[in-house]
Amino acid sequence: MTNADPNNRAARRLDAAAAAYRFKALDPEARWGFKAGSGTTPSQLSCLVATVAVAGGAYLIVGLLRGTAWGGFLWHEMTAYQYIPIPVIVFSIWCFAFLWLKALKIRAQRAVLAAPVLPTGNTFTLTAETADAVVDRIDAIADEPERFLYLARVRGVLRMMRNLGRVGDVDELLASRAEQDEASNDSGYTVLRGFIWAIPVLGFIGTVLGLTEAIGRFAGVLNNRNADLQSLTMQLTQVIGGLDTAFVTTGEGLVMALIIHLMLTAARRVDDALLDECRDACARHVTGRVRVAEGVG
Repeated sequence: MTNADPNNRAARRLDAAAAAYRFKALDPEARWGFKAGSGTTPSQLSCLVATVAVAGGAYLIVGLLRGTAWGGFLWHEMTAYQYIPIPVIVFSIWCFAFLWLKALKIRAQRAVLAAPVLPTGNTFTLTAETADAVVDRIDAIADEPERFLYLARVRGVLRMMRNLGRVGDVDELLASRAEQDEASNDSGYTVLRGFIWAIPVLGFIGTVLGLTEAIGRFAGVLNNRNADLQSLTMQLTQVIGGLDTAFVTTGEGLVMALIIHLMLTAARRVDDALLDECRDACARHVTGRVRVAEGVG
């Protein structure tokens, strides 16, 4: 008998303290009954539902309170200025919802990094004979291992162990899977980047509309040569209203884009740190314990 038998038995034996990692219990979207996005990327439907709920609730509450001083002020700031603040607020809430769900999904993915995918004994080695047993172990630990970045990466490589001829092949395959995960995560930010671009553009559109309105009304003031002082004052007040639209919408767009961009930068750092932790865990628990028989492949 070779060392495969004790290794095989060790791989199949779950630690007593091993926890069951249930995707629907860890992932926020799955827990709330939505179709979960891949990896740490929230689905568009979840972001849309959160945006409609938050934006609709905010406008409903402020609308009910617009008879008060503060309610009237907030309602004006949220609906005036050629209605430019409405899409700015909606797009901003979508971005906040995306980043909030992203943070929760990163935490869920990080939870499985502590999963005992391999036996804790120092004598265990990972070979083509024990790989299938470790895959069974992963399937017993998590109900949907393919939904977790770390477990899916390890599981996919172990299923190909019999076709690999050297330890370097395992490392290269893990590196390839890591690059795929990085590309998938990066593409998940596409819509968010689009909104970060669109929000200040909406502010500049408000600038154009406001300046156009102000210039048109100022031309009316100049043409009204027979108007008295009170009439001119009223007309100049309307001109200032157009300038308000120009400057307020631009300010709102730039401030919201700046805040969201800073939050995006922080989210990207945490997201990249998770991928680095997955790469380190794979190198420590898989590559470091692989023993591939010579002459295979």
